[in-house]
Amino acid sequence: MSDASTFGNPDRTTGSDRFKLRLSAIIWFLLLIGFLLGLPVLIEASIWIVAGVIVLALLLAFPVAWIVRRLFSGQRRQHWRTSYIKAAIAILFSLVTLLAAPIYYLAFRAALQPLTVPQATLSNGTKTVIFQGMMHVGSEGFYKSVIYDLEKALSDGDVIYYEGVVGDPEGDAWFSETLAGGGDLSTNYQVFGDACGLQFQLNYFQLLREDMAAHPERHVNADVTTADMMHEYQRLVATDPGFAAAVEAERAASKNEAAADGGLGQVANWLQTATPGQKSLAGTACRGWITMALSKRQEPNVLDPVILDFRNRKLAERIIADPHQNIYMTYGAGHLPGLLADLQAADPAWEIKSLKWMRTIDTPENLSGAIE
Repeated sequence: MSDASTFGNPDRTTGSDRFKLRLSAIIWFLLLIGFLLGLPVLIEASIWIVAGVIVLALLLAFPVAWIVRRLFSGQRRQHWRTSYIKAAIAILFSLVTLLAAPIYYLAFRAALQPLTVPQATLSNGTKTVIFQGMMHVGSEGFYKSVIYDLEKALSDGDVIYYEGVVGDPEGDAWFSETLAGGGDLSTNYQVFGDACGLQFQLNYFQLLREDMAAHPERHVNADVTTADMMHEYQRLVATDPGFAAAVEAERAASKNEAAADGGLGQVANWLQTATPGQKSLAGTACRGWITMALSKRQEPNVLDPVILDFRNRKLAERIIADPHQNIYMTYGAGHLPGLLADLQAADPAWEIKSLKWMRTIDTPENLSGAIE
């Protein structure tokens, strides 16, 4: 037949036609791979999402098939039903791939560029401080490693310093309202950890409770009190106009984010009813998001003079005054630069003698077996 498509006649197939066939085969292959990888993700999220994507693909296939037939004469040689089915399948594969892609990206992001904290050995020649950087939520393996090192330090006779602002009736209300968003930080961290499939650090420090009771002098909460922070805050507001203005601007902006705690509560409620698959997906996304957010260079917080600088100065003063020659401390990683600077201001001999990095976020280990 004189009007037959050249694709149906091998003798008349041109190099351009063969290229188009190969390119089409590659595109369909990639779409199929994306679909096969993405479909389990959507099924775990909700079967209703899968149903919605199928319906959307069937609806979009009508205009897409019409446009393709208008643009490409070769497609008009096919039956309309064939064009529609091909368009529906291509759209379905594309939608599934696009919807699942963020989950895969976040998973690979957390795996390939993990978030780390330092373990630094500081010394001035006579006194040694092992600074173990911490995160409030992290992987079980990270906390187990920290506890192992901490117990070794105890066996070597070191004194242990812990971070943790100490409650004081005078400053508790101010602290909750100004720094904790009106809520309890430990509760918020616990909820956040559950959503991300991570652990809250205080859960693991409970393992040391017996030693803390038997040897309280070796376990020191080296932080300031809520009242101390409140007084420093009030002093800065009264003496530093720039700080006072920045705080006021931050307070006004935070009113627009007042729903944050409510959102955290909604997450907690949703986790109670979520399926294991949904919890796994939420954890993957959350761990990836944390890794991305905390890996970026953090902009200074207007309250850093209170949250970081003031506490670092007090911590350096405590270390200098402490008669112990060996101190092992667990503190937020962000305190290390300021603490070292404050120690060096008192004694230039202070320096970092060694440094290693520890991964804080990893996929939870889910091990199972069977007893025959």
